[in-house]
Amino acid sequence: MSADARKPRPARGDSSDGRHLVEQSGLAHSRRSLLRAGVLGGGAAAALAAGGRGTARDAAFAADVSAVPAPLQNLFTLSDLDFETLFAFGSIGYGCAEFGELVTAVNQINAAGASYDTYHDTFWALAQRINALADRELAAGHRASARSAYLRAATYYDMCLYFILGSSARAQEASAYAAMQHCWHRASQLFDLPFEPVRIPYENTCLPGYLLRPDDRPIRRPTVILNNGQDAQHIALYAMGGAAALERGYNVLLFEGPGQGSMLFQRQIPFRYDWDKVITQVVDYLRARPDVDRSRIALSGSSLGGELVVRAAAYEHRLAAVVADPGFLSVWLPWSQKFPPIAKLFASGAGKQEINTVWQDKVIPVLAATDRYELAKVSEGYGRQYLQAARAGQIFTDMYDLGTTLQKFSVASVADRVSAPTLVTVYEQDSLVIPVPQQGAEVFKLLRGPKQQHTFTAAEGAQFHCAPMAPQVRNQVVYDWLDRVL
Repeated sequence: MSADARKPRPARGDSSDGRHLVEQSGLAHSRRSLLRAGVLGGGAAAALAAGGRGTARDAAFAADVSAVPAPLQNLFTLSDLDFETLFAFGSIGYGCAEFGELVTAVNQINAAGASYDTYHDTFWALAQRINALADRELAAGHRASARSAYLRAATYYDMCLYFILGSSARAQEASAYAAMQHCWHRASQLFDLPFEPVRIPYENTCLPGYLLRPDDRPIRRPTVILNNGQDAQHIALYAMGGAAALERGYNVLLFEGPGQGSMLFQRQIPFRYDWDKVITQVVDYLRARPDVDRSRIALSGSSLGGELVVRAAAYEHRLAAVVADPGFLSVWLPWSQKFPPIAKLFASGAGKQEINTVWQDKVIPVLAATDRYELAKVSEGYGRQYLQAARAGQIFTDMYDLGTTLQKFSVASVADRVSAPTLVTVYEQDSLVIPVPQQGAEVFKLLRGPKQQHTFTAAEGAQFHCAPMAPQVRNQVVYDWLDRVL
C-alpha cells in the first residue's frame, strides 16, 4: 500500500468532508491497488488487516491474500507500478521481453525514486536502446535477432504508454503509441511468414489490424478474433493469445476498434457500447477471405473485451465460439462500488448539475496523484473530452455524461441471446472486474447456450486480472477449450 493509503481517515459520519466521498468510494481499491496486496505479500496485507483501512472487508481480503505466498514481492517502492510490469514478465515466455532487461530497469527506477516519471523515462530509454539494436541487427541481415529486439522494444514502449498519463510526458501519448506500433510492425514483418496488415471496412472508415497465419498453405482454417479491451496493444495480445493460436494451427485476427489503439490515441474515436456493430463488420471481412473457415470463427475478448464480446455475440450469430475473458457483466458496477455516493445519486435520479457539483466540489479536490492518474487512464477511451482532459493533466468535470455512458456497457439484458458455445473465465484477486467472482458468475448464469466456466487461481500463479504472470496457463485453458468446440 502507498503511504497515502495508510494515512488516518476522517470520521465516516462527516459527510460534509470531500475526503469522506473519496474514502467511501474505495478509490484506493482501484484497478491496481487491490492487486498490490497480492504482489506486496504478507507485510502489506498485515498492515491492511491491522487497521490501515479499518473495514471488515479489507481485513478479510488481507487475510486471504496473506495466505498465498506472494510472487515478486515489493517490485517497486511505488507499488502502483507493480501490476502492469507483471504483464511484461509474463510475456517473456513468448519472446516479448527479457528478464534481465526488466530487472535492471526496475532497479534503476527504484534507485532514482519510483514515480510515473522515472518509470516512463527509464523504460523509454530502454525501448530506444533496444529499438536501435533492432535497427542495427536488421541492417546487418540478422532477421531473427532484429525480430526479437523489435518485439522487446514494442513491449517497453507499451509500458511507457500505459503510465504516460501520470507523467510529465502525458501530452505525448500519441507519439508513444506510434513508437510502440512502429516496433511492433517491424517485428511483424520479420516472422517466417510475415503478419498481414489488414484494413477492415467499418462505417465510413476502416479498422486497422493484422492477420496472422501459421503457414502459407492455401487452405481454410479456424480463425480466432482477439478482441482487446481498453489497455492492451497488439504486442500484448500477441503474448495473450496470438502466439499460442499460431502454435495450434489457428489464424489470428488482431484489430483496433473504437476506443482502442490508433483509433483512440491518434484518431480520438471513443468506445461504443453496441460492439456488435463493430464485430459484424469484422466477421463480414473474415468470411470473405479464402483462407478462413467460415464455420469456425471464434471471438475471444480480454479484460473489457470480456463484456464487449458477449454484447457482440448476442446479435452476431455467425460466431462458432466465444471467450469472455473474464466474464464482465457491467462496466458501471465497479465504478459504482468505487464511488458509492455518486452511484446513489444516479440511482435516485439526480440530475446532471447535482451529480457534477458533488463530483467537482467534493471528490476532485481531494484526489491523490495516483487517483488522478487512474481516473485519467480509465476514462480516456469513452469520449474525446475525457481523452483531452487526461492529456492536459486535468480530471474530467462531467461525471454525469461519463456515468451515463458507462451504464450502457452492460450485458445484463442481452447475454441470454448468445447462442454460440461460450467460455467464461474468472480470476482470483481480480480488482478490476469487481465484485469477484460475482460478475463472471452472473454472466455465466445468464447465458442460455452451451457454456463452461473456468477460474484461474493463485495456487497456479494465474491470479489477478487477466493472469499477467501466467499467459501460458491462460492460453492453454482457452485453446484447449476452443480445440474441443470448434
